[in-house]
Amino acid sequence: MSLGDATTVKPKNLICLGLAAVAALGILACGGDDDDDDENGATAVEGAQDPTPQDDASPESTEPEEGDEDEGQDNQAESACPIGALDEAGEPVSITFWHAMTASNEETLSELVGEFNAAQDRVEVELIFQGTYNETIDKYLTALRSGGDLPDIVQLEETTLRLMIDSQSALPVQECIDAEDYDLSDYAERVLAYFTVEDQIWPMPFSISNPVLLYNRNDFEAAGLDPDSPPLTLDELRQAAQAIVDSGAAEYGMSLDTQAGYIEQLFALAGVDFANSANGRDGRATEVLIESETGLEIFSWLGGMVQDGLALDVGRNPSNADQLLAVGAGQAGMALATSASLGSVFDILETGQFPDIEPGVGPMPSLPGEGGILVSGSALWISNRSTPAEQEAAWELAKFLGEPQSQATWHVGTGYIPIRVSAADLPEVEALWAERPHFRVAYDQLLDGVTNVASSGPVMGAYIEVREAVVSAMEAMFLEGASPEDALAAAAAEANEAIEDYNSRVGG
Repeated sequence: MSLGDATTVKPKNLICLGLAAVAALGILACGGDDDDDDENGATAVEGAQDPTPQDDASPESTEPEEGDEDEGQDNQAESACPIGALDEAGEPVSITFWHAMTASNEETLSELVGEFNAAQDRVEVELIFQGTYNETIDKYLTALRSGGDLPDIVQLEETTLRLMIDSQSALPVQECIDAEDYDLSDYAERVLAYFTVEDQIWPMPFSISNPVLLYNRNDFEAAGLDPDSPPLTLDELRQAAQAIVDSGAAEYGMSLDTQAGYIEQLFALAGVDFANSANGRDGRATEVLIESETGLEIFSWLGGMVQDGLALDVGRNPSNADQLLAVGAGQAGMALATSASLGSVFDILETGQFPDIEPGVGPMPSLPGEGGILVSGSALWISNRSTPAEQEAAWELAKFLGEPQSQATWHVGTGYIPIRVSAADLPEVEALWAERPHFRVAYDQLLDGVTNVASSGPVMGAYIEVREAVVSAMEAMFLEGASPEDALAAAAAEANEAIEDYNSRVGG
């Protein structure tokens, strides 16, 4: 089937279609359960969200053994970035790097690590694929609990921030930044803000994305809409969807996957905190703030779009492809998608298999407010269980992967956003943006708006459980006819119970 076929794809068949076409689309190449990388969140991994010991823990449990916490506290208290340890080593230091990239993303990462290894003779990096982001954190916590070998540096999804801090197994990169007086002025402010908790940057930012609006320009023209002016607000998005449906350009105005991350993004764009304690950044979050005026406006909009036949609900969409496939099948005119999927989308479009699709990309529509887009993606954590020389070696690698040239290579090879401002001026990035200006949308969106507590994003240990509560509430609204008020109340109650349970385990 081509993206231009008029064949109607019923919702129940979208997953089957996704499985058949996702290999061609390459959406899963983002690594993890993402998007990026599951742009909007990971699926629950049994046991992976509790870093504390439990009496009934089985050998397969991912919680650290009792006693590990004290060891981690001692290491954390003593560890400052050991600058100079590599010089004292006297011979090359080998380190392991666990990652979650696949396909072209893995190829590009291997290329960068190869460049790092070839450019100097003090560090040798072994790149080890560990599966999805969820599988990687699962294996990491299992090794932490059992006393197994931990990687010297590990790539983990942004939602693990609180969990990793609570594991007490990481050297905050702030230690290295301060020890070396490392210049951060060229980094995108929003990216640094996301990974900063209580005035410390914990992991080194690396692989960043955010959601964008992907639409069929042909459908816009058929509906009398300006394809060069995509909707910027939720009201405008509904109006555009209505125009597409009314004109017959597509059966639905947009396809919509049931992702909790979109709710978090809309809170951030509106400049409203998603959780208390300044989004968990001035202290441990104890409750979500979704049962609010902002939450009700978002849920009412979502429910209205589905119930009024303007949005096709494609469900949880584990492949991150079904909402895009609905656009490709001519069933919907618009969809939200991670910016990390754009490379794969445009590559497949260039094959000519989808002649009736003329893609457009715009920023994620939002509510009015003083905020900005959230950071999604991953960062690099340095283990405090490694030797001083291995820690400094990991720091050297993290710095290299954040260099402007490395970020330019990463952006062109994967579609992830360059997190160094100067990378945008490098020739390969300028050439890509000249050929495909759509790729600049996510970058500009990252730099636009206000960087504050709301747009820095929530920090919660029970992140997966909170997202599950929100998704379940959305499903109750879409599939069972629950009112937005009832759905929000249920989501808040379930999420807050999960947060309380998590905090009680870590002593928060």
